[in-house]
Amino acid sequence: MLMQCGMLVRLAERIRSLCRIDYFALFLSVLSTMPTGPSVGQDKSPRQTFNYPDRTITWQPWHESPQGEYRFRTGDRYLGHRAWEHYLGFEERRPSAKAIKLSLIRLANQDVREDVVIRPGLRYAILKVTNGTMTIHKGVWRWTAKEVD
Repeated sequence: MLMQCGMLVRLAERIRSLCRIDYFALFLSVLSTMPTGPSVGQDKSPRQTFNYPDRTITWQPWHESPQGEYRFRTGDRYLGHRAWEHYLGFEERRPSAKAIKLSLIRLANQDVREDVVIRPGLRYAILKVTNGTMTIHKGVWRWTAKEVD
């Protein structure tokens, strides 16, 4: 009888310890499902303004040039304190053996002071404009493209 009482006491202690573990597991599962705020620089909606600097460039989809010799895309990154970096990326098409000079590049009313040549072996180019007056997705990129020798 005494042995059975000891076994019952151990069994009761074991059940109590399992109950504590179950509460702890329940607490962890509830904690993991609770919503959190957005991470630094993360945008809640496409139209909302950013509050914190972002370390990643938000790239738009690729677009084909009218001649089909290269493609381009734009991107933006918020630096904080109302300052933005705006990017313009070019990629020459693989089968092309031409060299293409991209010049007179500008974003809205701001000139980019360099020309870019993309060609086999140097198929990519990325330009950056830092600006404190334009926000994301504002301003239009313009440039001229011509084939060079």
